[in-house]
Amino acid sequence: MMVFLLCVPCLSGCGSITDFSDNQREPDREELPEDTAESEAAKGGDAEALSEEAVPAKGSAGQEYLDIEENKVEEGSGSISKEELEKKREEIGLSQAGIIGLQESQSGNYYFEQLGSEEKILYVECYQILVMLAGDTLLSTTDAALLPRVYQCVINDHPELFYLNGYTYTQYTRLEEVQYITFSGRYIYDEREVARRQDAIDAAVEEKIGNLTSSSDYETVRQIYEDLILSTDYSMESPDNQNICSVFLDKKSVCNGYAKALQYMLNYMGIPCIIVNGSAGGGAHAWNIVQIDGAYYHIDATWGDPSYYSSAQEEKDGAPDIDYGYLCVTTAEISKNHAIDTSFAVPECFALNANYFVREGLYVQGYEEEKIREIFEAAKERGERVVALKASGSQAYQEVYENLINKQKIFDYFGTYQDDGEYKIAYSGNEDMYTLSFWE
Repeated sequence: MMVFLLCVPCLSGCGSITDFSDNQREPDREELPEDTAESEAAKGGDAEALSEEAVPAKGSAGQEYLDIEENKVEEGSGSISKEELEKKREEIGLSQAGIIGLQESQSGNYYFEQLGSEEKILYVECYQILVMLAGDTLLSTTDAALLPRVYQCVINDHPELFYLNGYTYTQYTRLEEVQYITFSGRYIYDEREVARRQDAIDAAVEEKIGNLTSSSDYETVRQIYEDLILSTDYSMESPDNQNICSVFLDKKSVCNGYAKALQYMLNYMGIPCIIVNGSAGGGAHAWNIVQIDGAYYHIDATWGDPSYYSSAQEEKDGAPDIDYGYLCVTTAEISKNHAIDTSFAVPECFALNANYFVREGLYVQGYEEEKIREIFEAAKERGERVVALKASGSQAYQEVYENLINKQKIFDYFGTYQDDGEYKIAYSGNEDMYTLSFWE
């Protein structure tokens, strides 16, 4: 009889988000025998489309391309009077009273609340223009430098704006001085197609919500995390991989799609959830922070999906379908392999109460032999062929690893004979998150 431990090193890398790129890494495998351990505004003259930049969609297998929203600057010809533009503002709800009402309706949205008073007015103007799929509409500001930050806040707060690829603003100048600015979204779809897709998204979300059996916010978060991972493959093939259509309709996405879809569903269920922008694994990345029972937790559904880092079928066979290592973790833990963009403040996450492993009784302080035995025996009784656990820290993780892997005590708890007479257990370890997963 031969006994093997099959090691699948833990993942690293990230998904793609608008205006950013990312890299995908595939882990190596090895067998261990039993005795082996925006462009600037142009000035002057009447011209159109003075500048437009977009990185071409090029890439190779396992590497995403840089995908930049096409934010375009134009110079107004003066053929439309300011009076006509002001009338158009009012027609789409941007009267003085409308602005006040819109600000009240956006109150409480996370990124909206980080803006100053002038930026909040610009936020609701941009939001209303985008919701109405309006063309060039007069803004209250003449400072185009405010637009990138405000637009980012709008799309971070509103994952339902799936039909955008950036924005266009037009500057109307006199003697090289900006007199006024108009703004429009760069719309991927027309109004009819937006409505059709929204209906399809609503139907998909209603079906997912109908399948929930949760009785607490934690269970809702866990089940939605699981559903998104099981129903979505990490792939750049979806043309909508920067928005929620990729998850709910195409079932193929990258990190921005995962993060926006998770935010969309949790907010739908009344659970506060925000987008976090940053970097991970050498490229830009997006994930979430969720609030459960008054405490904040990081969630990365992209890194929780094994299809992200394993494209080869032989890597997937028998491996866990879900990695729970990134379900409700602290800032200290996520910061080991993720870097948060400091352009905006995000909540600090300290709590452990809703961490998956803590909540599910899979959290150990070290090599607690009896508790570990109970964990494996309970899994067997439930008919589960995958067992994962989390150590409380680096020393505890090393202690568990030394005993279960190096000393191969895992065979006291788990394992199965193969058809070829070998006795195998596969495992993966994530030292950053202090997690170990085993499967027969």
